[in-house]
Amino acid sequence: MKIINGFILLLLAVTIFYGCGKSEESAVSNKYLDNINVSLSDQPTSKDSEHSYEVTLKNNENKFVNVDSVEIILKMKSMSHKADGKLKRVSKGVYKGKVKLPMNGSWDKTIVLKQDKFVRKVNGVSLK
Repeated sequence: MKIINGFILLLLAVTIFYGCGKSEESAVSNKYLDNINVSLSDQPTSKDSEHSYEVTLKNNENKFVNVDSVEIILKMKSMSHKADGKLKRVSKGVYKGKVKLPMNGSWDKTIVLKQDKFVRKVNGVSLK
């Protein structure tokens, strides 16, 4: 009985592990997201290690555009630190949010745009 319960738990864990990973890996971009130009502004706030981020989204005609959600992911490879946050739309094509970083230093920034079931990750975003 213990062997069967152990096997069922292992099977459940494997199913959950692989099921969670597939949704992220299978997410793809689309033409709408691919044609968005992304710019990022980063300003330290008055609080220790907290930064205020502003992402601006424009299409190829230089007009502001919206998406369903914008997220920023920050990674410090040398220290294996990671921080992230969802940004809120404040006006058409402009999203803002604050993220508390574990420490000051050089952080790689990735902006994640989501529209319906489509996802685009933008690495090396130009800073204003």
